[in-house]
Amino acid sequence: MASSKTRTLVGNKQRPKALPRRQSSVGSHEHYLRREQELEDEIDDLQRELERSEKRIEAMKVVQQTLASGLDPNRLLMQLINRTTQLLGADRTTLFLIDTDTGDLVSSVIQADEMKNLVLPRGTGLAGWVAESGESVHIEDAYNDKRFNRDIDKRSGYRTRCMLVWPVRHPRTDQVMGVIQVLNKLIGNFDNHDKRLLDSIASSVGVALEVMLLYQNVVEQNETIERSRSKLQLLYETETIISQAVELNEMFEVILETALDHLFARSALIYMIDQQNDCIEVAAAAGSNQKQLMRLYPDVDDPVLSVVLHDQEPCIYNEIEEGEIVRGRIRLRSLLAVPIRNRNGDLLGILELINRKVKRPFGADAVQALSVVAGQAGRAIYALQQRDERERASRLASIGGMLSGVVHDIRTPMTLITGYSQLMARSSDEEARDEYAREIKKQVQVMNSMTKELLGFARGDHTILVRKVYLERFMENMEKHLLQEMKGTGVQLNFRIRYKGPARFDENKMRRVFHNLARNACEAMPGGGLFEVIVSKRMNRLRFDFIDNGPGIPDEVKTRLFQPFATSGKKGGTGLGLAMVKQIAEEHHGKVTFKSSPDGTKFSFVIPLETS
Repeated sequence: MASSKTRTLVGNKQRPKALPRRQSSVGSHEHYLRREQELEDEIDDLQRELERSEKRIEAMKVVQQTLASGLDPNRLLMQLINRTTQLLGADRTTLFLIDTDTGDLVSSVIQADEMKNLVLPRGTGLAGWVAESGESVHIEDAYNDKRFNRDIDKRSGYRTRCMLVWPVRHPRTDQVMGVIQVLNKLIGNFDNHDKRLLDSIASSVGVALEVMLLYQNVVEQNETIERSRSKLQLLYETETIISQAVELNEMFEVILETALDHLFARSALIYMIDQQNDCIEVAAAAGSNQKQLMRLYPDVDDPVLSVVLHDQEPCIYNEIEEGEIVRGRIRLRSLLAVPIRNRNGDLLGILELINRKVKRPFGADAVQALSVVAGQAGRAIYALQQRDERERASRLASIGGMLSGVVHDIRTPMTLITGYSQLMARSSDEEARDEYAREIKKQVQVMNSMTKELLGFARGDHTILVRKVYLERFMENMEKHLLQEMKGTGVQLNFRIRYKGPARFDENKMRRVFHNLARNACEAMPGGGLFEVIVSKRMNRLRFDFIDNGPGIPDEVKTRLFQPFATSGKKGGTGLGLAMVKQIAEEHHGKVTFKSSPDGTKFSFVIPLETS
């Protein structure tokens, strides 16, 4: 019953709708098939998108690996563009960077066998449009786009079909830094996947460019610091060495050696300008071919020297053709010359380097470094020349004053010679005449010694002839000479000899000491007085005291008493006498001192007893 009822109910429900049910079943089947196909298609699309995403992720990994491979700009960008071309399946990729000064687009890298340079004026072509607008462009047929610049294809012979042109932005400011341009898909046309991939690559390129710019700034700053450090080191070393030089030749030598070491040149030389003869000559040379360079006769019409002489500016030749410039028989490859000036800017000479040891040519850094050396050399040369000039002038003045002193001093032997000559003429005693002749000969020797001393002073010589002298005999002769010199002056002479043994000194120069101090005493006591000479020995020192009872030395002269030409207004005085006394004392490794008061003056001349 129950089952029948159930069948009836089912039957009642199914019977009137049997045909439609069969039609719905067929439709559902077709719907299911379509839905299944759609799902399969969707799964395939998702699978392809997944594969593309994986490829994009893999591509970005490759890009990141490329970015991390190094910071050399050319190599990094070349690798990055090559990777972009491969990942997008394109034929060619170009990266343009915006020149911040001009706004032009400059191709940093073109994917090819070599680096090429291409400059696009601001706003030119699709790349220029993207750079100005900041918008990306996908062109399926470049020749149908008015923005496309066909001139590049015409010049290169290349045929552009499809393009992806994308802006490269600064990672922090979003400002357009450049444009990346991908040309001609090898199979088919560029799609959305390619655009998304290129967008990611462009972002990475922006980051890479920013990192490279930061790195380059650091490198440039380090190079600047290093150049400054090297320049300071060069300046310090040159200044230290030059300050130790006392002669021009010595200074030239260290200047050239310093320049060779720091600037890696094979040869160096210094030309000096002879203002009197209006010519230029080689003053010093160093390095290879030194002897050959010293024999050069410079020509003012030389291509290098004439430029430096006329313009007073550095001159560089890095590729010298044979015969273009001549330096003896040296094969010239490179040459750098800079002017040497004094502190007033006057040209003194030229500093020149020949043939660099390293492959790098002479450049701005070398010019700057060599100019530093030349500047120091100019100041030092000028200082030494001024010093030598002052010394020559001082020596000439001293010689002139000394001549006056010698003329004054020579009156003593001349007076003695005259006196002995008169005595010899009036004497009939042969022995007496022989004695007068010997005295005359001695005075001639004294005058000869004075002449030699003058010549030695003119040459700057400081030599003494030390020999054994017996004090008693020497003092007897000096007393005789001084008595003759003081005759008629009213000055009384008194010798006290407390040591009569041997000593070692230059006898002729010691006579000058006696005569100079005795003459000063007489001039200090024009009305007469007492002049005493005391000889004594203390330990291993020989002491001569010269004492007068004159009015003493004026205060204005005391501080410079032993300086040349220091006088107190004496008529005919030269101021050289005491300076010569001091020099003679120092030549004997001794010293001279004085004490003076209104009651008189005492000079103490002390030297070693055994002067070597």
